Amino acid sequence: TVPEVFDTLNSNISGYRDQRAVQALVTDVDGKEYEFHVANNSGASSSILDFKEHADIWPGVTYTNNITLESVTLASLFRTEGINPGDYQALIMDTQGSELLVLQGGLPVLENFRYIKTEVPDFESYAGCCQLSDISEFMTRHGYEELARKQFAGSEDSGNYYDIVYKKIG
Repeated sequence: TVPEVFDTLNSNISGYRDQRAVQALVTDVDGKEYEFHVANNSGASSSILDFKEHADIWPGVTYTNNITLESVTLASLFRTEGINPGDYQALIMDTQGSELLVLQGGLPVLENFRYIKTEVPDFESYAGCCQLSDISEFMTRHGYEELARKQFAGSEDSGNYYDIVYKKIG
């Protein structure tokens, strides 16, 4: 959704004939306008959510500008882009606090994924963000179990960030 980042992604995958990039703001609803906050770390911490305790781990990261974007659900995006979710074993997410929104909007296609990997904190890094307990409860309710967890950042004052892989049960 950040034009410069999307251009870099397209350039990086240009040599892979079976890869294509899709530019979209994926949430739990279609057609809602959001202010997307662009971060100063090459867009890596950009989000629809405001920072809360994020600075406890990354104090130099700030928002530099906003872009107004319209949301789409994962299910709608797959449909409009002609993507068959059954062609993929895994869904990998890192949406800076809105991962639960992506999952909620993707319910019609989630059953196709054997694995779902997500980044998630166990504290309120972004205002109103989903946290580890929220993701774990959702995944369990929808037939997934935790397969692997790796902490990759943390602060004694706030909490930890994890990459977690869930596997479909059965």
